[in-house]
Amino acid sequence: MIRAPDAIAGSATGRWSLGPRILSAAGRPGERPGAALVAVAAFLAFGAVALGRYQPLTYLVGDGPYYAGAAVSLLYDGDLDLRNQLRGGLPVHGPQIAIGARGEWYPKHPILLAVLGLPFLALFGMPGLLLLNLLVLAALAGGMVRLGRRFAPAPAAALAVAALLLGTFVREYAYNLSPDLLAGLLATMMALALLEGRMAAAGLLLGAMVMAKPLLVTFVPAALAYGLARGRLRGGARLALGGLVPVAASLLLNCALFASPFVTAYDRNITVVGGTASITSHRSLFDNDLMAGAAGQILDARHGLLATAPALLLAVPGALVLLRRRPAEAVWLLGSAATLFVTLCAYRDWNQSHYGNRFLMAAVAFAAPAVAVALETLGHAARARFPVRRATRATAGP
Repeated sequence: MIRAPDAIAGSATGRWSLGPRILSAAGRPGERPGAALVAVAAFLAFGAVALGRYQPLTYLVGDGPYYAGAAVSLLYDGDLDLRNQLRGGLPVHGPQIAIGARGEWYPKHPILLAVLGLPFLALFGMPGLLLLNLLVLAALAGGMVRLGRRFAPAPAAALAVAALLLGTFVREYAYNLSPDLLAGLLATMMALALLEGRMAAAGLLLGAMVMAKPLLVTFVPAALAYGLARGRLRGGARLALGGLVPVAASLLLNCALFASPFVTAYDRNITVVGGTASITSHRSLFDNDLMAGAAGQILDARHGLLATAPALLLAVPGALVLLRRRPAEAVWLLGSAATLFVTLCAYRDWNQSHYGNRFLMAAVAFAAPAVAVALETLGHAARARFPVRRATRATAGP
């Protein structure tokens, strides 16, 4: 449990025709559902659900208490040593902490989410961390609309994001403190920056994404390849230089905490067996059978994609259309998601989520273009099958 001070411990619509035309009609700019409108709608809808469910600290599910503990330690102790925040010994918390160079209990998890939570914690107490999570989810929804809008009309992009928020495990992480939502947001903003040719910003966001979720280093090769193809050597260099800033910050943090730039918090976990504590590394967990991992990620009743993210089925036909329409972008986006999926097949703990596979959050965000294209295509097909008849005014003769 987190031990915190008592003061914080508890504490424009367009005129659309009904029917299939909604999926393909671009309309005038004032009639398009904007990303900001979708973001506000997501915040209000999920915020209302969170308000109805709210009980102090119950949103700190899974790893949430440790992210919150890091924020509390930074704000009230001015350090990252969690021994003042966590009750119990190493048998209780060992797998969730990293032993520092001098025996400190540092967070195993990346600290970016905790740092972002500091002003929310200072202003609103512990409930401020839930507010931060809702804002991240809203920003992710808006970013996914913008990403889908690069490939499909605005109504289709907005409906795609609604489907992905409500028809996947993402909805279960609204009432949470989720680093996976933050990583998904950073991945989405990185993709937008690359598509818009803002290479330095894309590099900065790429590095920040890996800082928030080291597993997303699997996105780096495809992003660099696409950046080189789009921006040539100059653009690729700017992309790489932008990424050096967060990489340097990560290396310096590792030096400060573990006395080596190449030793991460995931290399310093504690396992207690028979009263004997030993240091373990997450690098040793990528030994799962690939076929078993793939079957589990797809078919598992609690964590598999078929059961927890059926809306992603729309991405399958959408991907085929996207590959014909925008092959370079499709290979980059879909290839990134596929690489993450395959990497997780080898990860022994891929199913360590309370619902669904939260490690695939960024892949869900990258599916927004394919789902939007699928909905656009379905709209065109439905319009051709069921044409909308328009009333015409009779012209009077002379």
